[in-house]
Amino acid sequence: MVKSQHKTFGLRGALAILAVLVIGVTIGFNVLRDDSDVNAYPAGCVSQACREAADAAAAAESKATAAANNAQTLEGEVERLNAEIASLEADIVANQAIADDLSAQIAENEAKLELQQAALAHMLVEMHFESEPDAIILLAGSSSIGDYAEKQSRQNNAKTQVASSAEAIRELKESLSQQKASVDALIESAEASRAEITVKRNRQNALIAKYENDSAAYERDAAAARETMQREIAAEIAKYNSGGVVGEGYNSYPYADRCPRDNVGYIVVGGYVCQCTSYAGWKAQEFYGIYISSWGDAKNWGASASRLGYVVDNIPTAHSIAYSTSGIYGHVMWVESVNANGTINISEYNNYASSKSGLPGDFGARYNVNPALYRYIHLDQKKW
Repeated sequence: MVKSQHKTFGLRGALAILAVLVIGVTIGFNVLRDDSDVNAYPAGCVSQACREAADAAAAAESKATAAANNAQTLEGEVERLNAEIASLEADIVANQAIADDLSAQIAENEAKLELQQAALAHMLVEMHFESEPDAIILLAGSSSIGDYAEKQSRQNNAKTQVASSAEAIRELKESLSQQKASVDALIESAEASRAEITVKRNRQNALIAKYENDSAAYERDAAAARETMQREIAAEIAKYNSGGVVGEGYNSYPYADRCPRDNVGYIVVGGYVCQCTSYAGWKAQEFYGIYISSWGDAKNWGASASRLGYVVDNIPTAHSIAYSTSGIYGHVMWVESVNANGTINISEYNNYASSKSGLPGDFGARYNVNPALYRYIHLDQKKW
């Protein structure tokens, strides 16, 4: 009995452990799923308004892409229709040349037929006046019966030849007319097909214009949503970076003409264009010739720099990078100078608290900032 109880307990214990593992796996899956949901949004996009704008931007971009693809597909169809129209027009030109040649031949044979008919009429008139009304008189006027028979035969042969020639010309004319009718039918059919295809081509062009207009409209919607999203991100950054007096500052950023328009566009030196990491990366390249790559979010820059041997501390110096780990993604700035009272002057991107325009992804500068707010990366100092 004891042995049996041990077996039962062992089975129950195994089931209990399995249940715990299943629960653990489920919890782990949920955590991973939640993390992936968070990571689906851009850096710093934590507010509901920002995420709604991000969703709207993604939806508008998808629609813009679909409309652009539809337009591109139709452009291929229009090219095919244009080729078909060109082929029909070539056929029309070729058949028109044949028809014109046949018309010339018909006109030529009509002229020949008129000549033959005139010759036949003239011959008949002459034969009428030359011949005697009575065969006995004609016979009497002949030197012999053979002479009479020869005259009669010559007249009949002449009439037969003229009539035969006229008939041959008439048949040729009818044959040419039939050929021309066939060619005219081909031309008419080709012209009808060309007209039908042209109508279809024009409809396709109208659809292309519509899809292109729709794509442009969706792009505008996406840009507006991205601006809202970046404004929310900049507001999140500004929560932790509002010290100092806002000033104009000097902006040497080579992508400034794209900002804040392209503030979520593509990665350049240091990070996404018009973002704080890209600007700080550019200043490092401009001042020290150091190309910063793959340092991650702004809050990770201190650790990334330290791993590469750069000095990272709490002491600001001119032309160092200030960074903050506050917020979800942090913020980086360029230290322009240190004032006599210990405060610092900084320039930055994507902090609308310092931006004159108040737009996300724009340039800003602050003076007399409390240096205790940040830590500093010294690119001119290395530990090894």
